[in-house]
Amino acid sequence: MKLKAAEKLLIRSPLRAYMLRRLEAPRVLSGLDVGERSVCLDIGCGSGMSTLLINEHLNCGKVLGIDIDPEMVTAAEEYVSHPPRWARNIRTDNIEFLCADATSSPFPDSHFDAIFLFGALHHIKEWKNVISEVYRALKEGGVFSFVEEPLVPDHLSRFGQSAYELVLIGAVPISEKELKAALEKGEFSIQHSERFWSVCFVRATKEGGNRHP
Repeated sequence: MKLKAAEKLLIRSPLRAYMLRRLEAPRVLSGLDVGERSVCLDIGCGSGMSTLLINEHLNCGKVLGIDIDPEMVTAAEEYVSHPPRWARNIRTDNIEFLCADATSSPFPDSHFDAIFLFGALHHIKEWKNVISEVYRALKEGGVFSFVEEPLVPDHLSRFGQSAYELVLIGAVPISEKELKAALEKGEFSIQHSERFWSVCFVRATKEGGNRHP
């Protein structure tokens, strides 16, 4: 689903920038074996900052950022074309943005070496379809590394969907248990899962071979 005007302001705010740079990106992008020929995807690229941060932390051959909202794709292109001072030494010639629906992506099977997501799932009603699409589009041995928030505590699930909605007004309710179950059902192998306050950092792989021929 497309973001509301207030949500668009939030993802462009200094607070969001700080969270991405100091908390989320280091945990999502550290310690990955992503080579210079790798093709990477950033789902829900928003302002374009997360896409830039992928290039700051990794040596990818190509980075593609997608968003369902054409306005955000335009904003991301502008952001990368005129990066802030901290990002002026980051490579940008290998970055491309595309307006696309993550629940039914246009990419071929086994196309990406790594796929990243920074808190976009709870904006997508059919978020389980996103996980299925990620698995399909990843190469064997590819990694899906992401952070998701806000997560509803698992113990609230016994109160039903309405209780979730009271906690997450304007967001799709996702519990940590549901998230892991969807990954495992999709045949991902969860390598790491870490809860930090209301967010969860997860790294999973599509088993079955080496992603670098």
